[in-house]
Amino acid sequence: MVLLVTPNNDKAGIYESTARLCKALHEHGATVCMLSSDSEKYYNCCDVSGGNINELTKKCDAVIALGGDGTILRSATIAAVYDKPVLGLNQGRLGFMAGLEMSELELISRLFTKEYEIQRRMMLDVAVRHNEKCKYRNIALNDVVLSRGAMSHIIDFRIMHNSDACLEYRADGIIISTPTGSTAYSLSAGGPVVDPSVKSIILTPVCPHSLCNRSVIFSSDSFLDIEPTVIFDNELYLTIDGDGAFRMEKNYTLHIRRSKVNAKFIIIKQNSFSRVFTEKMLH
Repeated sequence: MVLLVTPNNDKAGIYESTARLCKALHEHGATVCMLSSDSEKYYNCCDVSGGNINELTKKCDAVIALGGDGTILRSATIAAVYDKPVLGLNQGRLGFMAGLEMSELELISRLFTKEYEIQRRMMLDVAVRHNEKCKYRNIALNDVVLSRGAMSHIIDFRIMHNSDACLEYRADGIIISTPTGSTAYSLSAGGPVVDPSVKSIILTPVCPHSLCNRSVIFSSDSFLDIEPTVIFDNELYLTIDGDGAFRMEKNYTLHIRRSKVNAKFIIIKQNSFSRVFTEKMLH
């Protein structure tokens, strides 16, 4: 089995954890792949290295992401493009997306005996258009965020649902999340927690300045078009899963759909969503 290991090198104790993980994988006959920049740090752990994460992901059987939710999120998004499953090992504080804690590393043996399930998580297709031309495109596993700049004014947003006028918000921003992302930024903004098995699209305003200040849950086959009204020197930025920033210009429209691509998570330890939520969020 060829496994791509993606450690977050900024985490405390990551070297020891990565060495333990790779030792366990080698004991089961796995070939360990890493980015060249990682293999230099873990030269005794890596069998195959390369400089292109996409090429490594394409050639592996599965990805093991070692870190917090951000690390797992980034690895899962890339893996989804190539239809590869991901196992998250928690080396962070929350690790809501992690399948195992480092204290449970002995359970990694189930990966080789095929004692696991694959859980598919819906993703969002994101496109920015202007005059029928696509200016930006991406996919999101957690959320899509439109937010104003530090010095800009409140933004008016018009929401179209399946081409029909639906909602209008005056707010600092808008969050469109998947059920997976409902426990991230959307939750902090007052949005609902949604079981990942419930296929839906959640829209939550950020600091709304209007009576319409509630989140809305749409069916997963919905088409959402968001038209921000940007006046004068207002700044509005689009971020996908908390990464990067694309500046929205006036008359740009954000289009959100359910993606044809799904993230695939390896589930070794069977836990209900309610139990995971209680353990991770309420304790």
